Amino acid sequence: MTFEVYMKHLTVMIKRITIRPEAVLLAAALALLALTALSAPATTRDEVVLTGWLQVEDHNAADIVLSAEVNDNCLYAEVEGSGRFSLSVPAGSRVVLTFSKPGHLTKEVVVDTRNALATPQAERTNRKVRFDVVLEPVRKRPGCKYDGPVGSLAFVNGSGTMKVKHTFSVVADQAIRAED
Repeated sequence: MTFEVYMKHLTVMIKRITIRPEAVLLAAALALLALTALSAPATTRDEVVLTGWLQVEDHNAADIVLSAEVNDNCLYAEVEGSGRFSLSVPAGSRVVLTFSKPGHLTKEVVVDTRNALATPQAERTNRKVRFDVVLEPVRKRPGCKYDGPVGSLAFVNGSGTMKVKHTFSVVADQAIRAED
C-alpha cells in the first residue's frame, strides 16, 4: 500500500510510505484486542469475592447451608464437601452471611464492602476476601445461641484496609426454653 503525505512549508513536498500487508493486519488485530479489553463487563470490576472454609468437628460439610442477604435479596452459596465456599457480592453493599448446619449453633457474619475497592492497593488486596468460620456443636452449649452476628468485616474509608471485629456473645435460646 502507498500513502501520500503532504506537508506545507515554503514548498509542497510529497513523501511516500510503503506499509507491508502484515503490518496492517497486526495493527488491526491490536486495535481489535484493545476494543475487546475496553468493552469487558463492568460487573466483575465492581464485585468482591468472599471465599472461605467452614470447619466442623466431624469434618462433614455436606449439609451446611450458607445464605447471604444482599441488598434485601437472599442468595444461597454452594458449600463444597471440604467446607470451602465462594460468593461474589457487589462492592459497596452490606451482606449478612448466615452459616447453619443441623446440630450446630447458627452463626452470622456481617460484611460491609463499602471502601473495599477505594484505592488501587485496596482493590488488589480486597478483590478476594478470605476467612474461616467454625461451627460449634449444640451439645457443647445446650440451650444457647449467639446473640446476633459473631463478627463483622469492613473496610476503612480512605485506605480500604480490612478491619475484623469478633463478638462472641452467647445467650439462652428462648425458643428452646419455651419448648421445655
